[in-house]
Amino acid sequence: MNENRTRAGVVLLLLITLLSFIPLRSLKFEFNIEKLFPAGDPELTFFKEFQEQFNSQIDDEFIFIGLRNKSGIFDRSFLEKTDSLSKYISRQNNILKIYSLTSANLIYLQGDDINARPLIHIDNPALYSTDSAYLFQAKEYRDLLVSQDGKSIAIAAFNKQNLTDGQKDILLDSIQGKIDQLGFDESHLTAKIRVERVYIKEIQKNLKKYLILAFVFICLALYILFKSIRAIFFPLLLIVVSIIWTFSFISLTGNSIDILSSLLPPILAAICMSDIIHISTHYIELLRTGLSKKEALKKAYKEIGLATFFTCCAIAIGFITLGITDVIPVRNFGFFAATGILMGFVVTMIALYAFFTFSPIPKVTFEKQAGNIWNRILAFFFKTVLKNRMTVSIFFLILTGVSVFYATRIEINSSLLQEIPRKSPVLDDFKFMETDFAGTRPFELALTMRDKGESFFDIEVMQKVEKVERFLKDSCGVGYIISPLSLFRGANKAFAGGDNINYVLPRSQQEVSRYYESILQTEFADEMQHYMTADGSRLRISGRLPNLSIKEFKPIKEKIDRYFAKQSGVAAFSYKITGSAQLLDKITYTLTKNLLSGIFFDALIICVIAFFLLRKWMIVLIVLIPNLLPLIFMAGLMGYMGINLKADTSVIFAIALGLAVDDTIHFISRLRLELSKGLSLPYAVKRTYMSTGKAIIITTLVLLSGFLTLLSSSFGGAFYIGLLISFSLFCAMILELTITPLLVLAFLPKKKR
Repeated sequence: MNENRTRAGVVLLLLITLLSFIPLRSLKFEFNIEKLFPAGDPELTFFKEFQEQFNSQIDDEFIFIGLRNKSGIFDRSFLEKTDSLSKYISRQNNILKIYSLTSANLIYLQGDDINARPLIHIDNPALYSTDSAYLFQAKEYRDLLVSQDGKSIAIAAFNKQNLTDGQKDILLDSIQGKIDQLGFDESHLTAKIRVERVYIKEIQKNLKKYLILAFVFICLALYILFKSIRAIFFPLLLIVVSIIWTFSFISLTGNSIDILSSLLPPILAAICMSDIIHISTHYIELLRTGLSKKEALKKAYKEIGLATFFTCCAIAIGFITLGITDVIPVRNFGFFAATGILMGFVVTMIALYAFFTFSPIPKVTFEKQAGNIWNRILAFFFKTVLKNRMTVSIFFLILTGVSVFYATRIEINSSLLQEIPRKSPVLDDFKFMETDFAGTRPFELALTMRDKGESFFDIEVMQKVEKVERFLKDSCGVGYIISPLSLFRGANKAFAGGDNINYVLPRSQQEVSRYYESILQTEFADEMQHYMTADGSRLRISGRLPNLSIKEFKPIKEKIDRYFAKQSGVAAFSYKITGSAQLLDKITYTLTKNLLSGIFFDALIICVIAFFLLRKWMIVLIVLIPNLLPLIFMAGLMGYMGINLKADTSVIFAIALGLAVDDTIHFISRLRLELSKGLSLPYAVKRTYMSTGKAIIITTLVLLSGFLTLLSSSFGGAFYIGLLISFSLFCAMILELTITPLLVLAFLPKKKR
């Protein structure tokens, strides 16, 4: 590569970088729960159909406000403030509907006249005792909007879908501002849009932390390597350019930054640094042999460039294997990480060549003592490993057995609230709702008539559904239950004069028909369509559960399955548990199912690369053992520490395998180079060990510095990704410096010795 072509390459890089700032300006941050659902999954298809039938998607757009008064809810000042808040919320532009006890009316019939009275007479404290007695006996209100101890009241509002970030912030800030202004004893606000905004703000905050910490660690590594502050700037610039290209590409594809893609900067920085270190260390070694700068640079690229390309491909493939999952954010993360790694390789190879071409020889080249120290350290390790090969082998054999034992203890388990930072006030708000009200996990059950000639309008079928509701409440702990039966009970109560004792199902088929026609003439017609199809072939039972994890919800699901299997009375209709919570649980199972497939494809590509380098089948075994063992050790650590297998931790195995193979490919590539010189196998292994050992240690430490920055994350998933991959990389480095040379000496054909 002559100087003119080098300059042209640099100009091209600069031009692309400048153009990258255009799409970068429109890059957005996003957290959308719906995008986590497995694409193409039959359960998702059913849920979409379910949402269309009942327009139930609006229920996910809830804003639930819990207000607590120390002296109880029947306090005039408290009720006036609650009513003021309810009216204020109802006037907000993006609110569709609101439910509040202070604005609720009791509708009842006296003769042929329809009457209505306030459920709570706010302006007449003399009626509070009567209102209180009535309210706490009214199941339709007591179970939904009042706490069991009578000291907390709830306001349920529903906002429009697809609000912009600005609209979400305005709505939430205005409601919270009004709550603060009114001054309640205790108040809590939970909302889907609030969770989304909290996640996005945490993503932005964590991204800044990752970048700062990654650059600090990388600057330290560069200074140790080059012993020059000036030499730090250029490699750092390459990393920044690689990140800019990647984020610009994300924006060009119409995607946004989410929790997973926010992890890209430290990952890309570490891998880009690995490329720089491998090429730079070999370049410096060649300069020390007496070669000119031009000759050393050309030879370094020839001998190390191909290995660096293979390692980048192997790492990229490790991320691409995430694409076999149906979870779109995970698939996108793998694709963008792989693209960023290859972009970083191109930037590094072109720009680093230009940097060494137009800059003086690094000062560290003339520091012979530093090289001698590394040589003495590596020589000591190499001799120790060879002298204690049996001890080393037995140690790793025992460690593997212990890891397998603990790996069997890994459980599949997760919940959405686990990812909310522990110090976030949102978590306290959710805990309040768990304690004082029904819970925060949505529960959806679809019941469908098996015989098209039958209908849920049949009074006998309704009675069977009522038994299902009772079972869900008493045996499964489902609260906040609403179904079409709630409307028929309410109608029966209204037609009977409003007495609580009449909040029961109609007694005859004629009453069912009469009440149904009446409901359709009122504002509750939309509610009926919200819970039952017009032909009565399917109905919906919705409710709330505590924030149960997958493990905690599993026995409840099994209990429901057993109930429908054993109860002959429910044979007339089929059932299906659905909803956003059910689909989120499915994500973990989907990713776990794809775990082994990802590892298999990644390992297959690694084997192909290794075979291409040495053209010996035994090399496949030599490559696999030191790269699969770190995964076993990592699984053992997960089992020992009680880290669950979930959406985030399930992807780390394919990533870790792709990263760990970096050292192996460089080792095998250098071994091929030494063997091509006609050296005996033991001497070739020693020279390979001495020449690549330093780069392996430094690149591992740099990769560790990149992933250890994730330990600063406020998201539990990102924290464990950083911890486990760092542990895996450290194990891979130790294995590369111990097991790999022993395997090469033991399994490569003797005629090569």
